[in-house]
Amino acid sequence: MALSFSALESFYWVCQLRSFSAAADKLHVSQPTVSYRIRELEEQLGVSLFVRQKRQLVLTSEGEALKHYAESMIAIARDIESNIKTRNTRLPTLRVGVIDSFAAVCLPALLDELDKRFAGTRIAATVDTSHRLADQLSEGLLDIAVLSTPPPHDNVALELLGRQSVGWVASRKLGLPEATISDEELLAQRIFSTPAPSNLHSLTTGFLSASSGGGLRLNVCNSLGTILNLVESGTGISILPTRLMQELIASGTMQVLKTQSPLPLQEVFIGTNKGAIVRALPQVTQMIRKVSGSVGFCV
Repeated sequence: MALSFSALESFYWVCQLRSFSAAADKLHVSQPTVSYRIRELEEQLGVSLFVRQKRQLVLTSEGEALKHYAESMIAIARDIESNIKTRNTRLPTLRVGVIDSFAAVCLPALLDELDKRFAGTRIAATVDTSHRLADQLSEGLLDIAVLSTPPPHDNVALELLGRQSVGWVASRKLGLPEATISDEELLAQRIFSTPAPSNLHSLTTGFLSASSGGGLRLNVCNSLGTILNLVESGTGISILPTRLMQELIASGTMQVLKTQSPLPLQEVFIGTNKGAIVRALPQVTQMIRKVSGSVGFCV
């Protein structure tokens, strides 16, 4: 019995996307083609791989077992393409994703470290929200990423890097009190946040939704750098990683507001795709830890 790689590839993407039509779009084939490949795979193995529950695709126990093999085979195929097809015996293109705060504080030093260690290697860096980075890891579009409290994915392995301190931050221009500020006083300010489902958006809405009576109004911006500039100018306030504002806070330009309920520390992880076979990932993980520790990114 020779299993078809195209059938295993279709099965892999149906697992990842939980949809036959989405898998078809990903593979640039028709949905009936994906359905045929999965049916062919089930007939060859003599098992059912999926069941439908409340209009959702759910893997059977046999499907769960096959998923791990499919992840490994897809990863091996990527490794072959990178190392054999291109006749490149060095590390293939390394795709690194990082959250905004890590990018602002650590990315230049990390890229320098990677360039020194992997001379001639193509480094592709992506800066995005934790949710999007986790999705890209799950889909095999990234090799490794730094994320803050990411959503769970079955095929993404997470290793704790540390914890990040966040707080309500404001410009001294606003003249807000040094003493504890009430939720009502916070709501009186213009509030900036990155869009849902980002971690900062969840923190902001979760912190103030009870006090706002359902009338919380946010100014949403998808650029953390723009939010930093707006907060520094005194246009509004925001929940931000305090390490990002360390110099401005030390200079007296910005202040961390004291709130009635403190914000929890945010866990920061190094994430990898469980099916990825990139031999240098342990070394890259060590570099991320080294750079993070050298600048005190985590508390």
